[in-house]
Amino acid sequence: MEEIIIADTLLILGLMIALAKIMEELINHLGYPPVLGDILVGLIIGPTVLGLLSGQYLEHLSILKWIGIISLLFLAGLETRFHMFRKYLKSSLLVAVGGIGFSFALGYIGGLALHFSVAQSIFIGAIFTATSVSLTARALTEIGAMGTDVSTVILGAAVIDDIGGLIVLGLSTAIAMSSELEFIELALTALIAIGFYVATVTILHRLSSYLWRGVSVLTHLEDTGIALLLALTLFISWASVRVNLSLVVGAYAVGLAFSEVRGIERIVRRFSIIPNIFALVFFIISVASIDLKPYILGASNLLVIIVLILLAMIGKIIGCAVTAYVTGFDIKKALFIGIGMMPRAEVALIIASIGRAYHVIGDLVFASTIMLIYASNIVTPIILGRLWRIIVKTK
Repeated sequence: MEEIIIADTLLILGLMIALAKIMEELINHLGYPPVLGDILVGLIIGPTVLGLLSGQYLEHLSILKWIGIISLLFLAGLETRFHMFRKYLKSSLLVAVGGIGFSFALGYIGGLALHFSVAQSIFIGAIFTATSVSLTARALTEIGAMGTDVSTVILGAAVIDDIGGLIVLGLSTAIAMSSELEFIELALTALIAIGFYVATVTILHRLSSYLWRGVSVLTHLEDTGIALLLALTLFISWASVRVNLSLVVGAYAVGLAFSEVRGIERIVRRFSIIPNIFALVFFIISVASIDLKPYILGASNLLVIIVLILLAMIGKIIGCAVTAYVTGFDIKKALFIGIGMMPRAEVALIIASIGRAYHVIGDLVFASTIMLIYASNIVTPIILGRLWRIIVKTK
């Protein structure tokens, strides 16, 4: 019986990969980022249209989903270059803080204007602060922007944004539970996360040349070094979760630390096959895990949902773009950074779920969060692709 279930799961996986690659080719032919093909496949085979993916299959495929996105962010780290990351660290910090602060303020004020309570408005602001750049990283790779100054700031800001999300999540949970906010505990959690990330990148970067040289001398099989790097990435991803950071933050840290070892281009070329195949599983399953129909068909609250989505997008674009412009980027690149920070995913859904579980927010805000995830992930790669072409032409 178990073998039949596994066989069925493999059948669905094969179908997902085949459909996604066909759809990516079609979308690319039309001039849009291929990742939109993955999202479209998720809509089609998920409960929104055909309902081919049940909870059982989603559970079996979940590990591939995370391997795909971990490998994608590890590759993004390899392509960033450590000296670029350090050069634009100040810009990344300001962009993250600007995006979090402005998004929260806009969500809170917008919530009050739409006649939500103070507690509900705080939760709306908290939902707005979350950024997920997994899709942005894929889009940056596809349009050839990975490793540039703008991609370095976006990915660096995403790391800082993840730590800021810890603070916002702690605030939201305290409000949901009507308990006192433990500022010391929250600050300690954030400091541990920051310390872990800084120590990981710094130590691994300083040791990277020696470690890679040692592996090259001691091993004879060509792919052993790359396999060991992947193993290290999985370990650091595990450790990241233990200090309340995202899996992908740890993966990006390892890639960044090894981004300047000798022969990095060969590593990137050989390793890229893994995320090129399995990262699509992450996007398909993320979209296919939620049924969109109840929220599309319920037109009575559609105006509120649209307003909240627009406010969430505007908050990140303005908050991040203005701070990027202040740090020295021109208007086009600043706007590119703001749009790159726009997608929402897991963290926004977690904050919304906490609020809903404790009856602080209702189905309307929860539905708005789901629609925001869909809208931001569909719109972002389209705008990034077109804006990048303009930036390249004006160089």
